[in-house]
Amino acid sequence: MEITRNQILTLQIEHESDVGICRRKSVSLAKQLGFDEVKTGEIAIVVTELVTNVLKHGGRQGKILVCEVKTNDGQKAIEVWCCDSGPGIPDIEKAIKDGFSNKVSLGIGMGSIRRFSDEFEINPNHSPFKNNDALNGLEQYTTCIRTLKWVPAKKWIGSNRALSIGAVSRSKPGEKLNGDCYVVNHIAATNTVAAVIDGLGHGKEAHMASQLAREQIIMKSGQPVNMLLQHMNAGTRGTRGLVASVVSIDTERNKLQFSGIGNIEGFVVTSGEKKNLLSYGGIIGHNMRTPRVFDYDFNPGDYLCMSSDGITSRWRPEDINWNDHPQSIAERLLINYSRDNDDATILIIRYNP
Repeated sequence: MEITRNQILTLQIEHESDVGICRRKSVSLAKQLGFDEVKTGEIAIVVTELVTNVLKHGGRQGKILVCEVKTNDGQKAIEVWCCDSGPGIPDIEKAIKDGFSNKVSLGIGMGSIRRFSDEFEINPNHSPFKNNDALNGLEQYTTCIRTLKWVPAKKWIGSNRALSIGAVSRSKPGEKLNGDCYVVNHIAATNTVAAVIDGLGHGKEAHMASQLAREQIIMKSGQPVNMLLQHMNAGTRGTRGLVASVVSIDTERNKLQFSGIGNIEGFVVTSGEKKNLLSYGGIIGHNMRTPRVFDYDFNPGDYLCMSSDGITSRWRPEDINWNDHPQSIAERLLINYSRDNDDATILIIRYNP
């Protein structure tokens, strides 16, 4: 994907009044780029917090640079660089946890700035941009934070009629909150993104981790499946972590893309045969490996099945009547094969013949 970057605003940060100036100018530019009111408000929070951090932590001397980023397929984004020559951030992992702030600011901390951003970096490598006029001068600063937010594409309001979907999810018996969840998002008439997510353990902490991950998929469904896992990893730092598998189904090309981290079981049933989907080990939000994307054929009559480890592996695909609706199959599997000591989720998608 080819990206072009154009500088559209640069301001020095030296005084408290610069907080309001930078925020107002960034909001105006965000509206011009096509951000809605909600996303524009998020950009305002990010810029306010970044500039405040320079004044509180960065020696009251810094620079904010705003760029318009475009891809060759027409996507647009706002990119904000905020740099200073202060002492730096001694503990980056602690700083990016939600709610952490060691001086007076908005109190939302770096963690929430990261969550409001599609891309977030502290001291990124400047070398690729040395010949980029838009970023000239950033090398002189000791600390730089880069955030980027894509203009949301117009959402598809409809469904992928080629697919039938069944899903069930329940908490561990006795728990009020479910640490598992699933999501199915039709992003075009022939393109669907789906995931099964399992927060580690069960109860409140597992529920929080899985819901934060689900939020990332809902907000960024148009991105590649491996990037969705990367966003989930960034968005769940400071939680107990989770495992997840994500698929993108293209019914125009009869293809399925899959990427997974952890022990979410996934397979495709095609012509009566079971094809396992390959996941990597790791914990999202902690020690996640770089996710890979695997491509599979997905043809009319095929089934996709993904389940958390709250569903046992004792059942066999040949024991299932795949002519039943996916919802009936999912409910039957949950009743007969779920564990009593864990949350349980199963998602089944049929490509209608």
